[in-house]
Amino acid sequence: MTKVILIIILVIGTIYICEAKQIKEKPRVIAMTDGEIDDHSSMVRFLLYTCDIELLAIIETNSVFQRSGHSDEPWLENQLDAYEQIYPNLIVHNPDYPSAQKIRSLCFIGDEDENHLKEYPRKPVWTGKEVLYKPDDWNDTPGSDKIVEVLLEKDNRPVHIQAWGGGNTAARAFYKLKSEHPFEYDRAIAKVVMYNIWYQDGAGNYIEKYHPKVRMLFCGSFSGTWNYDSQTTTYGFIKKEVINNHGPLGALYPQKYVSEGDSPAFLYSIANGLRNHEDPTYGGWGGRFSKLDGFNNVFVDALDDDDKRKSLRRWIKDANLDFQARMDYCVSSKYEDANHPPVAQLKGKKDITVKSGNKVKLDAGKSSDPDCDAIIFAWWQYTDAGSYDGLVKINTHETSKAGFIAPKVSKPETIHIILNVRDNGSPALCSYQRLIVTVAP
Repeated sequence: MTKVILIIILVIGTIYICEAKQIKEKPRVIAMTDGEIDDHSSMVRFLLYTCDIELLAIIETNSVFQRSGHSDEPWLENQLDAYEQIYPNLIVHNPDYPSAQKIRSLCFIGDEDENHLKEYPRKPVWTGKEVLYKPDDWNDTPGSDKIVEVLLEKDNRPVHIQAWGGGNTAARAFYKLKSEHPFEYDRAIAKVVMYNIWYQDGAGNYIEKYHPKVRMLFCGSFSGTWNYDSQTTTYGFIKKEVINNHGPLGALYPQKYVSEGDSPAFLYSIANGLRNHEDPTYGGWGGRFSKLDGFNNVFVDALDDDDKRKSLRRWIKDANLDFQARMDYCVSSKYEDANHPPVAQLKGKKDITVKSGNKVKLDAGKSSDPDCDAIIFAWWQYTDAGSYDGLVKINTHETSKAGFIAPKVSKPETIHIILNVRDNGSPALCSYQRLIVTVAP
């Protein structure tokens, strides 16, 4: 009897450790939103991905386009009320969904002072421009204080701050951190990865100059891929798969087609196997970025096949199918009544070093599907993400096992191999793994 109890305790302890490790590895996220109509659409999608991140805060702000913000309107509160209604269904499909009460406790008001925008016209602000405002004498806000609180935590994992609108709330937080906590500043500020949907106020230029340890990602490629008039073939998708017969949250989706200019900001931080959030040069659902000349820590849209929008556009179909499945979760009280992504599992380490001429073996044989659907394998080289200027010949593309010969190089080069595992469920969902191979001469 004692032995049985001991075994049970060990099993429970192992489960707890595994679950804790899984939670620890989730990207830590602060989302700032100016409440524009497309933010409402992005927020519907965002709430359905809160199981995949460690949500630290949602902060309502303003921007050059929404100068007074929208925190005086209950749009976010209404969505959280709807989320609360579908929460019992959501946790059937993923127990990591936070409760509506938990999310409400993480909602704050940030900078909505239009006086901080008066020198800026209603158009985006670009990287490397003159600093017109500094937040030194601005008032603190609950949102800026929350950012300071999070950054002062002893947890040194990256904090992904997303600016769906303006970034002034973060600018004030960084100023306060530096002026009031000088001995903690370097450690705390180095954690920040700030994803900007354009610079929609002067914060970007201010942070570039006065807080250069912040990793700044400037996304302009959302325009033409995710914003207004970009996905105009999705009217039927939104009507059938989101607004109608998919519960109260989907019914609040305010637009008639996918128009979510801010969604790339949180798609970047989703841990879906592409490792997008690990490094801005890798590429994934949130796009791919390259370092801006003259700056050590500012990144702008990278070119995939000489196209700055392709690094976002190539993933849109998969992202929308995944969104469709999560909308099904909203109205499915049984696990088997919805489709779930397959589990892509790559044998071995995800970063390896080999010498030229050696064979690289690729094995995804332990991949599976939680719904027992058939799965299809595909291997491909993400050429733009790697430094090696050439293609390797993958000896098979559609089975669980593949391989290639490391090419001849004169200096160390990287090759990014992407594994796609797609099921045949409805909708057909895709999961990924990325292998980064460093080839040495």
